[in-house]
Amino acid sequence: MSRCLLAFAALLLLAGCRDTPDEVLRSASESAAGGDIVEMRELFSTATTHRLEHAWRADGKAEGRGWEDLARRLVFNGSPLEVEPAAVQIQGDFAKVVARAGADTRAYYMRKEDGRWRIDLGGGTRFRKAEREAEAARGEKGDDEE
Repeated sequence: MSRCLLAFAALLLLAGCRDTPDEVLRSASESAAGGDIVEMRELFSTATTHRLEHAWRADGKAEGRGWEDLARRLVFNGSPLEVEPAAVQIQGDFAKVVARAGADTRAYYMRKEDGRWRIDLGGGTRFRKAEREAEAARGEKGDDEE
């Protein structure tokens, strides 16, 4: 009986995990809309968190205020962004997720960190590099088949 309860608890924990880039962005946006800055912060990459906090200190901005400002960029009119799984592109350990904010679309970049997707501000360059490398590899593979 206890093994069944442990297995059930493990399944619940896994069901609650946000493992895909679109789920991570959706969760961050929902947390931001709900005012849960702590949960939202945990969905950013370590490098992003360090860069942001360093920049805020340099600007004399309180860390909490910085995260609140960032949270406003993850919502539209106080509601979570509309994130569609079909709007996800993955290139290795990097991903691009397009979300809708009213009539506008916004691109968010992710990176895999310790096996989990995290929002990576400024990650567009790394995503595009991975995309070019994948295209080049496909081109080389096509040349080998001729």
